[in-house]
Amino acid sequence: MMLIDPQNKLLQTQIMDLIMKKDPRIVVAKDYNYSCTKLQYKEDGKLFLSFTCFNFNEIFSIAGNYMIEKYYKDYTKEAVDVGFHLTFSFDAASAKEEPKIPKNATEAEKAEIQELKLQIRAENQKLFEKVTKDFSQIRRNFYAAAFEQAFDQINKGEAASPFKYQSRENEVVYAIPDKDALNIFYEISFSDNVDRTLANLIITEIIDAKKNVKMAPPISRSNYQSSILKAAFPEVSNIKVDPNSQLITMTLFKAQHFSKNIEQLSTFLQGFRQYLHYHIHASKTYLHSRIIKRISQFQRSLQLCQFEPEVEKKTEDLFASSGVKA
Repeated sequence: MMLIDPQNKLLQTQIMDLIMKKDPRIVVAKDYNYSCTKLQYKEDGKLFLSFTCFNFNEIFSIAGNYMIEKYYKDYTKEAVDVGFHLTFSFDAASAKEEPKIPKNATEAEKAEIQELKLQIRAENQKLFEKVTKDFSQIRRNFYAAAFEQAFDQINKGEAASPFKYQSRENEVVYAIPDKDALNIFYEISFSDNVDRTLANLIITEIIDAKKNVKMAPPISRSNYQSSILKAAFPEVSNIKVDPNSQLITMTLFKAQHFSKNIEQLSTFLQGFRQYLHYHIHASKTYLHSRIIKRISQFQRSLQLCQFEPEVEKKTEDLFASSGVKA
């Protein structure tokens, strides 16, 4: 199984490029779930980050303030850019300026200033790396905040509220916190038969992996008649079951799974659907490459085959050769 990097690689490379080159231009990157991120570096030295997604209001109502406080409190919240839901800015002028070495400086002074320059350069580099990480992970931070907030509340002994949000057009994620656990239900739907078959195989593999992994969370297939799900969300009783859909449930326990390092766990949870989608397409690509390889081998075998030329067989008249009259 492959893990997907939560950072958007396009944004990651462009952010540092915009800051270092001070290039006033716009970069737009689209991602899963109709999400879109916009970067704009202006001549005044400010870098603007704008973000939007189709289910923004639904998720922001769950843990939007938590996300801002945890990840973006060091940035300025700006007036929302047109076509987006959230805009932050970073002032590149906040970076320290490196001192210049005077011409008449002594060797000792030059060494001291050079050491200070290296120190300031390292601090600025650390600052720019933090900005790059925070801005390039805006999508991950936004979707993971709901899970991180629930984990924090359970760890602190506070009452956490159940929440749900639409992850895709025909899919919903349900999260039901308990005193020392969090139950998560993923609704997964595939209209394509091949995708659905591969998804079933991958999910079965994930479920069976519990046999070989220590402290693995219980993962299983479920349905809308689950007592835990119906108690938290009574409306699921009225849902018409789609033959192309299935419900996957996992239970995470405080002592085993989220007493610490909730960020890595939340990264996986918020990207579980993309994780599954990615592996389906990786499997299809692998199968396709195997088929192409087998076909090329078969064609090569045909080319190496030597067929005997067809020779016209001559038949003799036995009666004529023996001199017997018919």
